[in-house]
Amino acid sequence: MTLRNTWFLITFTCSVLPLLGWEGEPEIVLEGMLKTAVHQCSRRHPDLPEEKWEERQTVLVPDEPIVLSRSLSIGKNQVLTQETILPFILCSFNDEFNSLMGKRVRLHGRCTRPFHFFDEIELHADTVLDIAWLQTPQTKTVFYEPCTTELIGTLYQKTYPGPPNYSNIDDGDIPESLLFLTLTEPVNVALTVIEEDSFNQPVKGVREVQIVFLNENPPDELWSRGITVKGTLFSAHTGHHHRRVLMMANSWEPAVRSTQ
Repeated sequence: MTLRNTWFLITFTCSVLPLLGWEGEPEIVLEGMLKTAVHQCSRRHPDLPEEKWEERQTVLVPDEPIVLSRSLSIGKNQVLTQETILPFILCSFNDEFNSLMGKRVRLHGRCTRPFHFFDEIELHADTVLDIAWLQTPQTKTVFYEPCTTELIGTLYQKTYPGPPNYSNIDDGDIPESLLFLTLTEPVNVALTVIEEDSFNQPVKGVREVQIVFLNENPPDELWSRGITVKGTLFSAHTGHHHRRVLMMANSWEPAVRSTQ
């Protein structure tokens, strides 16, 4: 799929404030196919050759076209109503869900870029669920701390930007190399005790957890073979956390391979 945009400038003046566009950020649930779109970009300078490059973006192609409407008000007077149909929508989500690219999914999220043009709207997904997985009869539910949880999967390491800004290593952020466990089967994570002020939040379809071993890490040669880890789970709540759920692992052992 190739997306082409024509950029133009609209200039308007208004002496009455405030201008009101989007009203709140309601949760949106969409079903469709996750795809990678290629955006062909170009830039022209009067005295230089034309620059061309490609930008890859993640889009959701919904089962049915998305109908969006927006109103613009000046004071108490509504001066503009706009409606458009989108065959796809830009979306972003946690790296936990990267393995779902090319699959039919159910996406739960909110619009995070309420700009002037509909083609700039981006839907940030808090949860992305595999439609095929949702049709399975049972999903294992595990619990947050203080319960001890056992998970099976494979390990890998990835580096993210750390302090001070947690945004870009090239701009001076300290690199943080972290461990993640890709689960053999997705799980749901529930609260052990419902507490009003708890930062732990129930989540569905957890595919990866960020993991910290309290003792030594498993040997590198076991990472891709599969391991069983035991520990306590908690929700992400700092800039160092890059998955919805984390585990403080007390112990591990090689996963038992099926004899079938």
